[in-house]
Amino acid sequence: MAVNIGSVNLFLKLNHFIVMKASKNSCLLVFASLVLLISVAGNTTDPTDKIKNMKKNNVVGCWNLISGHLDNHGKRIDILGPHPAGMLILTEDLHFTVIVHNPDIPKFASGDRANGTPEEYKTAVTNSLGVYGTYTVDENGDFLEQHAIGSTFQNMNGSSRGRNELTEKVEGNRMIENLKIADGVTITIVWQRATK
Repeated sequence: MAVNIGSVNLFLKLNHFIVMKASKNSCLLVFASLVLLISVAGNTTDPTDKIKNMKKNNVVGCWNLISGHLDNHGKRIDILGPHPAGMLILTEDLHFTVIVHNPDIPKFASGDRANGTPEEYKTAVTNSLGVYGTYTVDENGDFLEQHAIGSTFQNMNGSSRGRNELTEKVEGNRMIENLKIADGVTITIVWQRATK
């Protein structure tokens, strides 16, 4: 059981106050300390409580990338080439990992990723992305929000996206992801549920 640190600090402050004011009455001190300790122990912030109470999760599972494109005011651009590849894993304990890339880009001529040309590095960075973090679902089990803990694109580290920016809609064994970049600019990714 996790204990809320704020409650512990409150307990310590109140306990100090009680000791100062009631040092002559030890029974009052013991009683007040026990009441505060019981209230702190009962106040948990354990994230598994939320998971245990979750009735369903429609997005959980392993998903393979089928297609990905950017819609820029009606103009469609394949963002990871004509044959995009990748995988999205959404775990039952509300963590995620996603890796997407363009498998058709040329290999580094040197064969060593630490010894590429500026153009090879630019191509590699603009044709791949990896992100990991946590996510939440609503009471119906539908995607609600994502929090990126880390990413190969540093600007995403620590960012959160809710339904105003990112949606994940499950339709059978497919999940359609829409990411709003700006007014009139959206990335649409189609995922297929992985099979054994």
